Amino acid sequence: MNKTAYTIFLILSSLVISAQDWSSVYRQVDEITLNDGLEKDYEEFESFWKTLKQKHLEEGKILGWFVWKADQTSNNNNPWTDYIILNVYENEQKMKEMNSKTQEWWINELKTAHKGKTKRSVIKKYISETVNNKYKKKVVSYTNKGIEAYLSEKAAPQTGIVANYIGVEELNEDYVDFETKLFLPYHKSGNTRLYWELNEIVDRTENAYKPVSHIIFEIRNPENNNVESNLSFAEEMAIKYGIASRKFHGNLEAQLVHFAFGN
Repeated sequence: MNKTAYTIFLILSSLVISAQDWSSVYRQVDEITLNDGLEKDYEEFESFWKTLKQKHLEEGKILGWFVWKADQTSNNNNPWTDYIILNVYENEQKMKEMNSKTQEWWINELKTAHKGKTKRSVIKKYISETVNNKYKKKVVSYTNKGIEAYLSEKAAPQTGIVANYIGVEELNEDYVDFETKLFLPYHKSGNTRLYWELNEIVDRTENAYKPVSHIIFEIRNPENNNVESNLSFAEEMAIKYGIASRKFHGNLEAQLVHFAFGN
């Protein structure tokens, strides 16, 4: 990807509004493993859903929707999923309201969103594929509550950008403070991140990975990703104990395929 695509990067999963209370933002993450040989068709399927997600964005039901394709060579050639889908909500109540909708409601919403835009035969096809779960071999879901986020100026959506999706285990009670009060300020001052967010996992499906307690999403700055080497002894010790407060359980690189997002 060229540098322009990075600098016009996507804020991963929330509004670019300074007044937004990040602690109230909820992100529902679905890790999707596909049935074999359906990658191209699946991305077209999610493009169909994008029309509905854009409708829900305009109606204030969601803050954003993002489909990320996992790089199958990342995490030391050991990725644990094919795609990552994020639905972002203003608060827990709005998330629960959307999750409580019936299948009939969703089908009607799809028909309404595509009315006058898509052929009836296509709508019927994709609704059938949704109901019959044609594409998804396995779905693992996490409910994340936002703790902190940082974005550089002039943030805007851009397909094709690459992010890192990191599963983290909290090892002691100081972990969050180290992330938000030590590591994040270093990211900001060194301009090493174009975007960074920290989330606490507050719920997960039974088939989800149990050791992880937090999720980090970040976009690294390809123009300035150097680690600060001229550190004082106190800074070195702080970083040492900060690293000891957490354990990384996996790091996926993922490329943005589809999104619905508005300023």
